[in-house]
Amino acid sequence: MIELERPRDAGALLRDAFSVYRRHFWTFLAIGAIVVVPSELIVSGVGLDQLSARYDATPSFAEAAIPGAVSYLVVAPLVSAICVFALRSVASGDSPRAREAVVKGFEMFTPLFFAVLLAALGIALGLLLIVPGIYLFVRWYFVPQVVVMESQQATAALRGSSRLVEGAWWRTFGLIVLVNVAALLAALVIGSPFTAAADSTDRAAWSLAGQIVAAVITQPFGALYSTLLYFDLRQRRRGA
Repeated sequence: MIELERPRDAGALLRDAFSVYRRHFWTFLAIGAIVVVPSELIVSGVGLDQLSARYDATPSFAEAAIPGAVSYLVVAPLVSAICVFALRSVASGDSPRAREAVVKGFEMFTPLFFAVLLAALGIALGLLLIVPGIYLFVRWYFVPQVVVMESQQATAALRGSSRLVEGAWWRTFGLIVLVNVAALLAALVIGSPFTAAADSTDRAAWSLAGQIVAAVITQPFGALYSTLLYFDLRQRRRGA
């Protein structure tokens, strides 16, 4: 059992996210796999032909951008939505049920997708000048949680996320950087044997396998951390 509605510093966010993840590891691993595996196989494996292609250590812009866009628009929001439902079960004292959380998460996909797409368009425009894009990325970071927890859609979800971050942009930015650096380092460690195998066999499938395994493991942890940060910001605003 975990208390959601309370402030947490950086250490508590990492500790509590890891504690929940470790205690229910196989459930969250299954959640990650259900979303990540088919997405990666369809987009990168079939669409970009990585299941049969030779290994290229320097992929083209499209080969990097397309999976990244799918991850931002589909994979990460869906994993976040599913993990919100699973985390709420943990908070109520129950064991999270992957199947029930997945069904509820997928039921939220339509409003979730359009809200995240709207945020992505705004961020992309802002990135033309770099700084505005980074600013908007942080302000709209909690769109998935707002859609699920507050039943907000489209522009209302963007406003809801912005209200959470208001007055705490720099702190939020630092905490987002922290978890993403941790996830990146973990992904590099997990993927390195697969990259070595891809290089030695000249088969891109090994590299794809490493990407899938790393994403399956790291995406749920990132979603748990982000959701706990969402509750942290919400509680701080209520106490302000």
